[in-house]
Amino acid sequence: MAKDPAVLLYTQDFLVGTITMSYEQRGKYITLLCLQHQKSKLTLKDLQSILTDEDYEIAEKFPKQPDGFYYNQRMYEEAIKRKNYSESRKRNLMGKHKKPHMNSHLENENEDVNAVATGNAKMKIVNGNASAVKPSKEEIENFFNDVK
Repeated sequence: MAKDPAVLLYTQDFLVGTITMSYEQRGKYITLLCLQHQKSKLTLKDLQSILTDEDYEIAEKFPKQPDGFYYNQRMYEEAIKRKNYSESRKRNLMGKHKKPHMNSHLENENEDVNAVATGNAKMKIVNGNASAVKPSKEEIENFFNDVK
């Protein structure tokens, strides 16, 4: 089974938890969170490759565990929640269909690519998978003009 590529990021919690950090430190912190999500736990070498002696505030967020690895408790809990949720959706789907659902009712990528406008975001739907469509320069300028 492939590694889940996503985890929920609570932006308010992130901003509140990093308000005293510099932008550079926030970048290091989010990098370590992403690395932990991909690897599950971090090694001392992982931390040393990103942090400097001045980054004690970030290091404190990745305490050493009894197994000798380092991890952020909140990221660990959110990854577990996401995994459990994904597994429950899979079990629910299997229960309804008795076999994996193959999205056979969706269009074939070779036949058609649907561009769907959803609010201000444009999405491209291919075989049931949505991906963002890069906005034009004009759309970006209009967005910032609307914000002003």
